[in-house]
Amino acid sequence: MSSYGFEVQVNGEQLCRAGIDSGRHVVTCILDALRRLNEPDELRLSVSGLNSVTDEYPEWVNQKLKDGDTITIKVITQDFETPHRIRPAISKEKMLENKLQYYYQLREELKGHLG
Repeated sequence: MSSYGFEVQVNGEQLCRAGIDSGRHVVTCILDALRRLNEPDELRLSVSGLNSVTDEYPEWVNQKLKDGDTITIKVITQDFETPHRIRPAISKEKMLENKLQYYYQLREELKGHLG
């Protein structure tokens, strides 16, 4: 069974050949166009993934884009490049800490709406 990945180019320049050679994984190419109140607009390209075997998060590209950029994505099955960065797995303790922090934040934001 082949592993699929992506060859990504911006304006004809190859940025990466992203892919993971493992039994279970995810590889994503995400384009964001953000407009927020009182903040500058942002255009961004990220190419990253999840190696479900090791619980690591590889990252090949995380860069800003500009108006007129042309993004080309080609599906590939071999010759994957090593990611620029790999975020390690999050421990169960850290995950619980993050969830609790988010819970307390939401509880505070919603206290006027809770019975």
